Amino acid sequence: MPLPARTQRPRRRRGFRALAAVVLMGAGAAQAQLSLDPPNPTSIDTLRLRYAHVGCTNGQSVQVQQESTLITVQVERAALAPDCGTTAGFFEDFTLGRLPAGEYDVSLVVNPVPGSLAASQLLGPVHVSVARLAPAALLHPHDDYSDMWWNPREPGWALSVRQLSEKLFMVWATYDDAGKPAWLVVPGGSWGRDAGNILRFSGKVYRTRGSPWQLPFDASMSGVTPVGTAEFAPLDASHGIFSYSVDGIPGSKMVERFRF
Repeated sequence: MPLPARTQRPRRRRGFRALAAVVLMGAGAAQAQLSLDPPNPTSIDTLRLRYAHVGCTNGQSVQVQQESTLITVQVERAALAPDCGTTAGFFEDFTLGRLPAGEYDVSLVVNPVPGSLAASQLLGPVHVSVARLAPAALLHPHDDYSDMWWNPREPGWALSVRQLSEKLFMVWATYDDAGKPAWLVVPGGSWGRDAGNILRFSGKVYRTRGSPWQLPFDASMSGVTPVGTAEFAPLDASHGIFSYSVDGIPGSKMVERFRF
């Protein structure tokens, strides 16, 4: 015999409470997958949303929308990408750009592969405070300059920049006065500002030598020799000036990110 309606309602409420608890726990776990880089940005920093997960997304599907202080990033899952997200700590970055000083909430919507019946996944929001323009004396890079840089009007050489935290490691793949390939490296240095208040990364330049690739490795042939100094001065997120003095010969080149 069915129970009266009055005794059924409390059971239904308990079921709703349990379901809500599961949803909230899932939302908390999903939110832990999101972070912002840098975590404490200023209005001249390029802000990125970092998504730590297993799997891949389609980079061509990224859409960033902003309504007042609410920012939403939408992306689709990739159909076939077996080599993506298989290692611990894997993450993807979505560029939000430079934001005016203020308070913002950022969410990520991960949509299923087009044609799939799977549901979209909502992550976040995560809150971020963007500070006003930093003092001019602050020695802090405003972007991640890791990339291959070159001058399209001077094909044949390239400047490889790897940034870790606030340090740069630069490799200049160029040629010597005999036209032979030469590698010059700047393995470290520091940020500073010149008389025009332009931020620059400066370090010592070394010429490298080593074993020919077609012969067995010979450690006695490996080594580095200091040959001068170099500076990397970013003008914006994608353009900069590479200045140098190598073997007593100074020079500078306009550089930009290489577009694959």
